[in-house]
Amino acid sequence: MKEIKKLIIIVTGLLLVVACEDTVLNLEDPGSPTDATFFQSEAELEIALVGIYESLNFVRAVPFPQLLDHTTDYAFNRGNVGGTIPATTGGLTSTEGIVTAYWDRFYTGIQRANNLLGNMEKAVEVSDPTRFEEIRGEALFLRAFFYSYLTELYGDVPFRTSIATLDDLIVPRTPKSEIIPAIIADLEEAASVLPSVQSGAARGRASGNAAKALIARIALYNEDYPLAASSALEVINSGEHSLFGDYKSLFTDSGVGSTEILLDLSYTLGTTVHGLAQRQASRFGGWCQLVPAQQTIDSYETVNGLPIDEDPLYDPANPFDNRDPRLAATIALPNSIWTGHIIQQHSDSIATWRVEGGENVERVFNPNAANPGGRKIIDPYDGTEYTSAGANRFTSFSGYFWRKFSDEPTLLGALAGTGESGTRSEETIYLMRYAEVLLIYAEAKIESGTIDGSVLNAINEVRERAYNGSGFSNPAVTTTDQAELRKIVRRERKVELADEGFRLFDIKRWGIAEKVLNTTLLGGPANGFSKIGGDLGFVPDIDDDGFITYSGAPTQERQELGNLDFRELEIRSFDASKHYLWPIPQSEIDASDGVVTQNSGY
Repeated sequence: MKEIKKLIIIVTGLLLVVACEDTVLNLEDPGSPTDATFFQSEAELEIALVGIYESLNFVRAVPFPQLLDHTTDYAFNRGNVGGTIPATTGGLTSTEGIVTAYWDRFYTGIQRANNLLGNMEKAVEVSDPTRFEEIRGEALFLRAFFYSYLTELYGDVPFRTSIATLDDLIVPRTPKSEIIPAIIADLEEAASVLPSVQSGAARGRASGNAAKALIARIALYNEDYPLAASSALEVINSGEHSLFGDYKSLFTDSGVGSTEILLDLSYTLGTTVHGLAQRQASRFGGWCQLVPAQQTIDSYETVNGLPIDEDPLYDPANPFDNRDPRLAATIALPNSIWTGHIIQQHSDSIATWRVEGGENVERVFNPNAANPGGRKIIDPYDGTEYTSAGANRFTSFSGYFWRKFSDEPTLLGALAGTGESGTRSEETIYLMRYAEVLLIYAEAKIESGTIDGSVLNAINEVRERAYNGSGFSNPAVTTTDQAELRKIVRRERKVELADEGFRLFDIKRWGIAEKVLNTTLLGGPANGFSKIGGDLGFVPDIDDDGFITYSGAPTQERQELGNLDFRELEIRSFDASKHYLWPIPQSEIDASDGVVTQNSGY
């Protein structure tokens, strides 16, 4: 993808980012090359292909997978970044920005793919035959990728496989049941012509194994479990992918380009960057707008392989001890070191330690302390008086921060004044990785009732990697009971794939969205677990769907200066009669004079 990003500079002059008012009914894409003057050489085909890849880039300043995860029970969005709050509070309408953003971005990519596929024969005589077929395969893959998201978000959608013309602008919605076989066929064709893996200068491009993995994902989402299992197994049996050794390091530069990654999005200053780090990070370098919820923290099992409400050794006064190592690898927890400082939200912790090389080197003002502006407090360590500044009013109301994809090196550089801000992050975003393939295979076999040793092997491979280097032994899964395995694999997807963009589709296809999104989202207590865990010994209840309830727990409304109660972040609302699909953008319906119809309930 780095090579692709280098080409973006060239492509910018030819493929302008389409304005948000572009619609599926206006797909001429004025920034695209015209068939009269372009597609005359292999180089021009490559440029057009890069334009399709460009449509994978962020939606509304945050990469699209992470924005989707913040429409779920994972997290709280302070400030409505990207417009997710209407989706979590029941107010989603056909004119909301997030509804049109995904539609416009992905249909732009589809039109660009159709433009290339419909015109590339003009360059067939002057192109390398193998590369010509690969370009076609990549375009088919990307078009299928875009349609896979559109059908999951909106259901039946207008389906185009050719360039929109002035005589063919209005296209009615095609049933999802007809689109899915068509895009699977495209992916099968792509898999037959693409290299099984991409490496070197081609890293980040679609590969044969990525196409098979996408078939497996789409089949799983649409309950074709035999196809999901067989396609995932092809990737597994290829022997060309393996899990990266360390889960935490996977989401740093160390993991980029590893055999675990099937498809990613790379960013480069001067071409395209994103602002996820700034919005996810703590006040040491960031804005803590997109933050994990208490329900997410409590989803991680103990090192005994049990949910926290089933393990008698779980200590609610020290809730972060002896937990699945992916918890601390994914989320910056209180008292952990993140962006060179000890993270602490306690109201009295108005000062904290700056850390270098694992050593506490300096006491500094703590902008993460949960305090209103203007509050004065004396640091008991050295007697220094600090006055909280305005930034303290906007700290993480949940008490937690995402480590994953939050680009710690860039944030440290910004803090030191030697680098870019987190709004200009080059952090690579993963779109497909081998761990997901293993979990797809396991779930498909479980749901089809063909449980055997390979199912346990797939789940345990993911879990074993999670525990690698942690000092704890992986609590291997041994049961072959379908109901128990279903619970386990669903929990594995939630914790393994957190903040990677899969949760919305998971909770919808499992039919639990109306449960997990009709609740009060909670954050941790601002002043620690001494009351909730120590005095009360409170442990939440977790049901078979992984839904966590806090009946009888002390809570308080979200506020600046916290106390010892769970903080209420947001009242969630989900109407099962309509919210399983997003509304079709109103602009589409208006432009078509009603030929494009609306989803029920909107």
